[in-house]
Amino acid sequence: MRFSVAVFFAAAAMSGNAAAQIDDLQASYDFLVNERAADGALLKFSISGGTYLLPSSYYDTAAYWGAYVCAGSKDTCGIDDAYNILDYQFSPAPSAAGKLQVERVNTHNGANIYDAATWQIAVMLGYVKNKLRLPSPTSAYALASGLSTFLRESGVPSEMNTAPGTRRAATTGGTFIYNGKVLSSSRAYSFRALAPEWLARDPLMGSQYAAFVTASNLPALNAAYEVGRVSWSDWKPITGENAWAFLIGPLQAAHIHYIDFLKDRFIPFDAPAVQNALDVLPTFAAMQSAVGGVYYAPTGTVGNDGDAVVNPHEISVENNFSLYAGLRLLRATLRAEQANEVWLDTDRKKKISDALQLVDVMISGGRLDTDRQTRGLLSFFKNEAWRDGAFVQGGLANDPKQGREWVPATSPLAVDVQTWGIAALGAQQIDQWFGTGASFALWQKTKNWGAYGTERTLWGVGYSDKDGNGADQSGAFRQGVLSGEWTAGAINAVRNMIRFYGADPKYTTALRQDEAAMVKAIGTLRIDRYASTDFPGKAAGYGNLISLKTKPYLYASRRYRIPFGWYANPLPSTASTAWMLMIANAYDPFGIGGTPN
Repeated sequence: MRFSVAVFFAAAAMSGNAAAQIDDLQASYDFLVNERAADGALLKFSISGGTYLLPSSYYDTAAYWGAYVCAGSKDTCGIDDAYNILDYQFSPAPSAAGKLQVERVNTHNGANIYDAATWQIAVMLGYVKNKLRLPSPTSAYALASGLSTFLRESGVPSEMNTAPGTRRAATTGGTFIYNGKVLSSSRAYSFRALAPEWLARDPLMGSQYAAFVTASNLPALNAAYEVGRVSWSDWKPITGENAWAFLIGPLQAAHIHYIDFLKDRFIPFDAPAVQNALDVLPTFAAMQSAVGGVYYAPTGTVGNDGDAVVNPHEISVENNFSLYAGLRLLRATLRAEQANEVWLDTDRKKKISDALQLVDVMISGGRLDTDRQTRGLLSFFKNEAWRDGAFVQGGLANDPKQGREWVPATSPLAVDVQTWGIAALGAQQIDQWFGTGASFALWQKTKNWGAYGTERTLWGVGYSDKDGNGADQSGAFRQGVLSGEWTAGAINAVRNMIRFYGADPKYTTALRQDEAAMVKAIGTLRIDRYASTDFPGKAAGYGNLISLKTKPYLYASRRYRIPFGWYANPLPSTASTAWMLMIANAYDPFGIGGTPN
């Protein structure tokens, strides 16, 4: 029987505890802690003789790509991959079919380190807070902290490390220079996407669509090059993803383990989560501009769209909110160690003191090193990132080719910049800066151009002001595209405002209605419900494309090219599912120990 959205809303009647409407957490958790063969997200990654289970960002199938995206047509997806003897690359020729192959190979094989960081938190929450079962004898913290160990090993150069992610974005010639600084592997950013193998498998292989893929000029003496495999192409070290992977994810997971579960008063200084954070902290500082924002990526990084490199003076405001939250987590962690870890030696105490001083400068401004000053992140958020009652998506900072020290990018508007800004800074800080009710007004503006819904019923949000979402003149919501992950972020932001505005009905009545409505509606993006829910643009016969025993949440309601340079797909998503564990536990990843800022 087709699942009725009206029935869904009626069945999930308004409740003061909206999180209670998120049911069957075990089945969603199963997706996060099982390997792909068992309908889960986990893949095996090897480094330095060790093997770790890390989550792929998505779960896909050959049918999804072949029958739906390719429409069963070789004319759409037929590609001939070629080996280049000069650089050993094995890749498709530039074409629409080539771009589709790169997308599906990256989607099938990739583990984005932001997604993996949200997974770390969710693995620990499910086990500690919800008492959910793990399928293997390993502990939840051993599973979750595998990412931190893997990233730590990736900072140790080795000729044996050839798979994507096993090496960091160390400076090579004129590529990956960090705001003028040359960095070795142990200090460099991780690439944003990890993959088990450098020659990555096309998911069409082994299916009825395998004939879409051919190859030419294969090397005769290297059997690793075969039809259906191409060289990994996503080598992008990005500040935001690294803030999550080195700060937010591991430090929050460690907090849940040591403080919530073991009832300790601090996370040990020698824990991999802390050591990784300290190793990369100077790199974040090196990337900070004079106006206070931290640059998006080092010199030579290729952008999301095409082969053009990113301007090294580009700043992503969303990335900076992530970094700000991560720095506050690190500061709280180090202060707790100072106060409670009585056996710290002189060297460790100095490292903590030096790191705390650097964090304070990055947040509040001051001297970064002998020849560089910064106004700090807080100044940047207040004086540069805020424009006309909302946060801009990004801009260029201290670029000598510009006539001004800050040139904002005013279009497109990004939903997550607004929601993550509310969560990272806290509604209280935003209202102190910009006036009483500024956070509430920001959310209303965001809904006007970014919300998804039916008639006057809010379901959630999409990605930008270009998605076909928002409200019309009568106040009715449009149905462009609904995002699982970004709607969870919106719920998190609304809860921050509810906490701040307290009992003031001028704000909280509407906010509680929005929270409850989004928590209910996001359930339609759980795979078992999505298959029987009407969504504009949904693939016909979706249940025949992907069928799982587990119950993950999808990334989006339909396939859609996001203006920021990548495709949203209605695929089971690690990040969307992990965020739902956080929403179910009222856990804010931007706040210390999950407590809203």
